[in-house]
This record gives sequence, C-alpha cells and structure tokens, in this order.
Amino acid sequence: MKLYLSMFLATLCMPIGSLAGIFAMELGYVLSFRQAIGVGVLVGTVILIFAVIFFVLSIPPTMQRLRASMCNGNQSQG
Repeated sequence: MKLYLSMFLATLCMPIGSLAGIFAMELGYVLSFRQAIGVGVLVGTVILIFAVIFFVLSIPPTMQRLRASMCNGNQSQG
C-alpha cells in the first residue's frame, strides 16, 4: 500500500506544487511571480520527499512478499 501511495504522491507533486504557487499569488501571500514559483517548488519538493520516504519504507514488505511468492512457486513445481 505504501508503494502505491508513494507513486501517487510522486505523480501529483508537480500539479499540486503549481496550484500552491498560483493560490499563494492569488491570495496575496507572495508579492511576485518569482516568489510564487518558489512556493510551488517548495511544496513540490516536500511532497517528493514524502514520496521517497514512503517508497523506502515499502521496500522490505515488498521484498518479503516477492520471496514468499517465489518459495510458493518453487514448492508447487517440485
């Protein structure tokens, strides 16, 4: 589940970052276009960091499932 969550977050980081920059400028939190881009980059980077963390946390359970399926496959063959 963490693997799917990490892929979902990674695919959404750019659109959410862009929307965050646009909303920051529209709502008056930033004064210039450069600052709005900075907000978008910051939000996108934070989301990507979370995606990488979830991906790294999902590796051990995924490897365990793969080993279990390989063992079951070998036992059924011979």
